[in-house]
Amino acid sequence: MRTATRWILGFGLWLVLGAAAGCDSKGGESGAVTTAGSGAPASTSSSGVPIVAADPVPPAPPDLDVAALQKALACAGNAKSGPCAVLAGFASCKAWSAEVPSGDGRWIGRGFEVDGKKTTEQVTVLRARRVPTGEVGPGQLPSRVGLGSIEKETGSPFNEADKAIRAMERSDVPPKGNAAIEHLKGITQWSEAYVTRTAGGQVYGLSHGGLYVCEGAKRELYVVRRESTRTGTGDGLYATLWGATW
Repeated sequence: MRTATRWILGFGLWLVLGAAAGCDSKGGESGAVTTAGSGAPASTSSSGVPIVAADPVPPAPPDLDVAALQKALACAGNAKSGPCAVLAGFASCKAWSAEVPSGDGRWIGRGFEVDGKKTTEQVTVLRARRVPTGEVGPGQLPSRVGLGSIEKETGSPFNEADKAIRAMERSDVPPKGNAAIEHLKGITQWSEAYVTRTAGGQVYGLSHGGLYVCEGAKRELYVVRRESTRTGTGDGLYATLWGATW
């Protein structure tokens, strides 16, 4: 927990320093380049080019504590469905690259929202978007990850989601023109998270109480998003997602 706190504080410091540097990029009246907050000219190389010290890389956050969550949710060892199945997948998954060849990838699957003793199933969707390296901070990956859902109110997209997901679970292709897949491709509003890697290589996003992603043997993604404000230690979203576009 202390390591995660230090990482979040370090990430916040990076944002503050970055904003301060952007506000005074022209330096003082003499045109000298200054380091953020120091007021002193930066050192220069032999060619006269200013050298600005790189921002420190925050410590990597810890991996998802799978065993603790399995205990909190009273998971059986052979769980085949629900949030416990997601955790079982997390226990043996590999690091996800978070790289998207097209620059904008989308996934869809089954999600389970745990709130105390209540578990609600939903159609969960994820977007991974490539961003320029100049837009990321120290230690961050050049990607943004956003989570969402397809609600019952959408009509056909919600009704046809199960058909698409079942096809993907069989390593098959969803029917052409499936309303859920078409709807997923058209979503433009996403709540995105900056991402980095945990100490063990999982993708970690600064979202809610922490967003964790890893990849399964069939290239499915296992996703756990902890709740920042929760009544139960197992509260959060647990999902298994399949690639629709990448």
